[in-house]
Amino acid sequence: MGSSSRNRSGGIGEDVMIILVTVAQLIFFAFLHRYIAWPTTTPNGTVTRLSMLTDAYFTWLPFPIAASIIVIEASIVMIIYQNYWFRQAAWVGFCLIGIAVVVSLVTIFPFDFSVLPNATAVEVVPKAVTAFLILQATFYGIAAVFLFVRLRKHMVGGNR
Repeated sequence: MGSSSRNRSGGIGEDVMIILVTVAQLIFFAFLHRYIAWPTTTPNGTVTRLSMLTDAYFTWLPFPIAASIIVIEASIVMIIYQNYWFRQAAWVGFCLIGIAVVVSLVTIFPFDFSVLPNATAVEVVPKAVTAFLILQATFYGIAAVFLFVRLRKHMVGGNR
């Protein structure tokens, strides 16, 4: 009994952390996006932020907002409804949602790095960001496959 209550509290802790991180991401993407900028100092000493985001960012913004709401709701359900199958399916779903959000970001690519003061950086940073996003989508894909195979193995094996 001690082991199952420990697993339950660990699962609840994971779910609470997912909720907290997702709420923080939601706040950042929806309200603090103006800080994705390059700060410059004017001759009179004031600091101006040159945004690295284009208007396409606001086209992409509904994707992470919807994804965040789904993840938060599913995490709350996982706290209330302690079921192995649901939890594993939700994790696969989280990975698939992550893929959708990242691929939509790569497709829309709402960044303008021309505000960077270094010509080499202006050329290299978009490639690096694109590569990072593709790697992130790939990671989510591998995780989704791994979690799905593990879930399928448990279903066939009749465990839990």
